[in-house]
Amino acid sequence: MAINKTPVPDARLNVKIRARFLDHLAQTANVSASARVAGVGSSAVYAERRRSPAFRDAWALALAEGYARLETDLLAEALQMANGRTADGTLKARAQKHRLAIALLNAHRAAVKGGALVAAPLPPKQDLATVKAQLILKLTQMRQRAEDSAAARAETAQQGDENADA
Repeated sequence: MAINKTPVPDARLNVKIRARFLDHLAQTANVSASARVAGVGSSAVYAERRRSPAFRDAWALALAEGYARLETDLLAEALQMANGRTADGTLKARAQKHRLAIALLNAHRAAVKGGALVAAPLPPKQDLATVKAQLILKLTQMRQRAEDSAAARAETAQQGDENADA
């Protein structure tokens, strides 16, 4: 008696799906939307990225291009001159959108420019007494700078008062 087995599709993405995904990713820098356009779930593309170094490298290049496009579009929009009929509220909303977009681009800039983010190496272990002494030194230096700055402001204010009286 033969058992009919339903064939399970290969979990790897074929060349056509990869190309469609990477092309859309380069246009938008949006992984979820790019996976939808390619006809697969985002979990499938993430799994393929973990499995395939070549796909991971192509993904990084496409993502870098996508961010470059987004940055260019954002700068072009930000540099557009507002006409005299643009309401203040619209200008403020547009400025808020640009600040948010720039902040998000800056947050991802390291990953896009240099590949994956790499954690800084941990400093060598130090004993508690050394760490405490370094912390006290830094706090003392900060306090001294604050006091010097306050003294300079007070001196400037006093000179201003003397000049006003003269």
